[in-house]
Amino acid sequence: MTTSPPERAAPSRRSVLLAAATLPLAAQLPAAAAPRRPLRVLPRDSWARGLPPRGPLPREAAGDVRFLLVHHTASTNDYGRGDVAPALRSFFRFHTGPDKGWPDLAYNFLVDRFGRVWEGRSGSLAGPVMPSATGGTQGFSQLACYIGDHTSEPPTPAAERAMVSLLAVLADRYALDVPGTARFVSRGSNRWPEGRSVTTPTIAGHRDMSLTTCPGETVYRQLGRYRADVSALRAPARSTASASPSAPAPALARPSAAPEPSGAQPAAPTPASAAAPPEEEDGGLPLGELAVAAGAGTIAVAGAAAVRALRGRRGG
Repeated sequence: MTTSPPERAAPSRRSVLLAAATLPLAAQLPAAAAPRRPLRVLPRDSWARGLPPRGPLPREAAGDVRFLLVHHTASTNDYGRGDVAPALRSFFRFHTGPDKGWPDLAYNFLVDRFGRVWEGRSGSLAGPVMPSATGGTQGFSQLACYIGDHTSEPPTPAAERAMVSLLAVLADRYALDVPGTARFVSRGSNRWPEGRSVTTPTIAGHRDMSLTTCPGETVYRQLGRYRADVSALRAPARSTASASPSAPAPALARPSAAPEPSGAQPAAPTPASAAAPPEEEDGGLPLGELAVAAGAGTIAVAGAAAVRALRGRRGG
């Protein structure tokens, strides 16, 4: 761990944003503010080479990401590390095939049982690409999806840590109040018809927005804890920011039928139970300023004071 870099003249926002593409965040932060490790995201190219989107992928307008929606794929939990990329390709073919007819894999980001985070829908690392969902999407959200079936089996501890870290990063990115609620006028789903006013927690489950059992009972029961954990992760950055009027803002600010099954996905194979080894886990981070290192698939997060000291990161 190195000490703080020397004082520099205040840079332009452009220079602050560009540095993260080449410098590892944790190595540059003062010890008091350094997170344990950046949240690494495996970019789409790591699983989808040769599988471009099959239609246009609109983006949410600035300020229009109001909440985050947790899903599961409803596929097997019994898979190995090497099975995840083939499973994502299988999900892509299912989602873009005749059964669903979506332009790309539905989810913005996915979390596997080993605690790895994957970019799903093309462009999600760069910004708020609109997702798709079984039962329709009422808009205003980004989707974070577990790879597995969590109807009766909970996610692994490594997967839950990664999911909470991902939700905290996205909450920072889109300046969401967690815990808190969001209000919007639905663009249409089978639970909330177009034009209906909706109020939802800023971290919600798929079943809150569509007639489905997703994200599985074991995950849905834990959403209150996820909200509390996300709030706790973000607290150090918030308290640091409030202590100094010069603290920067988050990098990107705002922008009854029977339930159908959650849209079971084609499966991903092999062994169960091992928790992720330490080098693959992503634990809690003191979240504040968000940076995405282009090409490296790294979402790097630091407290506001650390970002001021570092004076150089590329905004997501």
